[in-house]
Amino acid sequence: MTSHGVQTLSLPVERRGGIPRSQDETRRVLGDADRKIWQAVKSAYGRAPFFPEMEGELEALFLSGPPTLGGFNRATLSWAADWLGLDVPGAAPDRIPGGADWGFPLPPRDAHVAERLQGWAHVWADRKGEIPYADLSILDALLHLGPEASQRIIPFLPSGFQRLE
Repeated sequence: MTSHGVQTLSLPVERRGGIPRSQDETRRVLGDADRKIWQAVKSAYGRAPFFPEMEGELEALFLSGPPTLGGFNRATLSWAADWLGLDVPGAAPDRIPGGADWGFPLPPRDAHVAERLQGWAHVWADRKGEIPYADLSILDALLHLGPEASQRIIPFLPSGFQRLE
């Protein structure tokens, strides 16, 4: 999230003749592009309450993390899961235990879910009236809420049903 709204960051990767490759065969383009992405993260979240605590780990991930896209994805997922107190199964890195995706669902189905989805104090709240919390990344939640972010995550079963605990 920036003062201009939700932004998407893309990691540049090497092209090799347009041949489809797995994420573990897709190498990241390291160097200036990574510094620009890291600078964008710092600019957007430098004032977030937990940024100073997480900055060193995030900087290492962005500037000297794994050389492949697959490795970077697993490393960032592992980093977020560690802060959230979640386990990341090795066979399916985009899932949490029990076969559920993680995320902020929309719209809330009941008051219990709505309570867990309340927005949080955000560094851009003074410049952005309506912050689309459900569209923000886990990075946004972690940098603003720290360990409390784990209380805001609602697992989704493969059926799309929200699993409430």
